[in-house]
Amino acid sequence: MSLYGSSIRIDGIPCGLVMRGSGNGQYLVVFERELATLEQVEAIHWEKPSIEGESILPVGYGFVVSDIRYTAATRSYTVVLQVGEQYLGDVTGYQSQVAELESAVARQQEEIRQKDDTIVRLESEGSRALKEELEAAYEEGVESNG
Repeated sequence: MSLYGSSIRIDGIPCGLVMRGSGNGQYLVVFERELATLEQVEAIHWEKPSIEGESILPVGYGFVVSDIRYTAATRSYTVVLQVGEQYLGDVTGYQSQVAELESAVARQQEEIRQKDDTIVRLESEGSRALKEELEAAYEEGVESNG
């Protein structure tokens, strides 16, 4: 019988209590010796644990074990965890959206480059035409004035 009255199970192992640790992303998980052996606690897959019941451990996260302590007074093991990584689930839908957006950006950049080339060409042609008109007007003015 649990002294903590908890119904939390981590990888199928009964857990007495889960608390936040003093550090950022740190958690303390207490297992009662009567309900879990040290070997069972050490065998938990903390990289991606299966958590059943109400717990403050964030679902979908992986953890790194910093320490395992035994407290004789409460006859319990306390596992000190640090958040290791967050599992985001199946992201293939997002990956295809990102690929589509990257493709759209590449198309727009190519379109912008083509428009820039067109602007440069038109400015060059316009400058050349303006220069020719000015030269023709100058020659006409010189010839008429003599």
